[in-house]
Amino acid sequence: MSGDAERQNAGKGLGLIGLVVGLLTGAAVYGIVEFWLDDNDDAPLPYAVLFFTVTASAAFLLLSERTMILRAALGALAIAAVFIIPDYHMAGVLGDEHDNLSDFPALFWLFASRGLVAYLLVTLLKSSLEDGAPPPYRTVFFHGLTLPPIAAGAGVIAVLALILLFVWARLMKEMDVAFFNRLFQEPWFILPFLGAVGGLSISLMRAQNAALGGIRSILLLVCRILMPIAAALTVTFLLLLVTKGVGVVFERTFTPAGLLIALAIIGMLLLNGVYQNGEGAPPSPWLRLSAVITLIGFPVYAGLALYAFWLRIEDYGLTPARIAGLTVNGLVAAYSIVCLAGLLTEANWNAKRWMPVVAPLNTAFALLWIVVLIAIATPFFNPWAMSANSQYRLLADGKIAAKDFDFAYLRFQLGRYGEKTLDDLASLSDHPEAQAIRDGVARARAAKSRWDYEHPETPPPLSGEQ
Repeated sequence: MSGDAERQNAGKGLGLIGLVVGLLTGAAVYGIVEFWLDDNDDAPLPYAVLFFTVTASAAFLLLSERTMILRAALGALAIAAVFIIPDYHMAGVLGDEHDNLSDFPALFWLFASRGLVAYLLVTLLKSSLEDGAPPPYRTVFFHGLTLPPIAAGAGVIAVLALILLFVWARLMKEMDVAFFNRLFQEPWFILPFLGAVGGLSISLMRAQNAALGGIRSILLLVCRILMPIAAALTVTFLLLLVTKGVGVVFERTFTPAGLLIALAIIGMLLLNGVYQNGEGAPPSPWLRLSAVITLIGFPVYAGLALYAFWLRIEDYGLTPARIAGLTVNGLVAAYSIVCLAGLLTEANWNAKRWMPVVAPLNTAFALLWIVVLIAIATPFFNPWAMSANSQYRLLADGKIAAKDFDFAYLRFQLGRYGEKTLDDLASLSDHPEAQAIRDGVARARAAKSRWDYEHPETPPPLSGEQ
């Protein structure tokens, strides 16, 4: 059976497996939360085990096929194992013992980069299990486009099932049958129920080849429709830069770096939607020209975003949030290599394949994103220490006056690294503002909270007050 035919039969006959795996996962989650996590709220290990269990289960349901259950199980365990160190590390950051440490790196990992890394890992591993390693880009593209609708559809079904459950329980309660209302609020019931519904939903969604094919076609059609619009906006933006200079971006935009990164990422997604699996001939000339224009604009967006970050860091130093943003910006900017390589191949306008170098480079950059995003979530990368050192240099080198420096940020956002930096600042004896710096350090250490530092004569607002 060919790879395309196998993909058409993906997920069929796995409904029972999905139901059982989801049920067992929900029961395991309940056991971890009830008998381990509740008694160790600040311990990172139960959180890491919880995330491992859910990740391994979801990855298995997405990877499994009737002909390779064992390989899918081993692959799912391998994917879940990749997250153990960053999950353990970031869960520890959120504990009470780190009250004065910025939560941003942990939140960025848990709610942004972790999901992206899991998606890329499952896509690449599923493609490798089907067609060998390294997988052909057509398989990577197929699964990269198919997995998000499966996950989204399963999530919607699970939410609808939960709503239906509570509506039915409410109806029974109105009829003086309160048993179900109480039952559906019990964690020992609701967590396995949600797991079973989620597992079954993933398996059933995978079998809906016609629906998934329709969704893929719509997504690709949207990319083709939006590409000329993106090209027109790119031309307009470049003309504004030429006529008014880069100042128009930085002076009239609240978050220029974030906006520029968003534009670059949108352009990257649209390009890949038009490029598709990399095996086709060039598209129609108007669509091809639109793609070329968008490719030209991509390095401009990414480069200007880097410049915006540099200006911000030059004036205010590094923070964990800026480090995360700068990392993403660096990854986006690196994708300019793909864009430039694609543009170079356009020199051969009559080639039978369109920008053939883009396909292998896309796979390589997926691996780069995985490695970098995991690396910055490990203990070996310390954004708090980096930020504390940057803040120290900002004041010690005289780039900012002591009266304008935020000593409270070191005290209440950078934990022990900020405390050490406050010690280092207080020991500056040959600095022109040595006394003002010592006064700022003393004021930060005397404050009980950031509010107390910024409003020493005003009591903090009560909970719920504006």
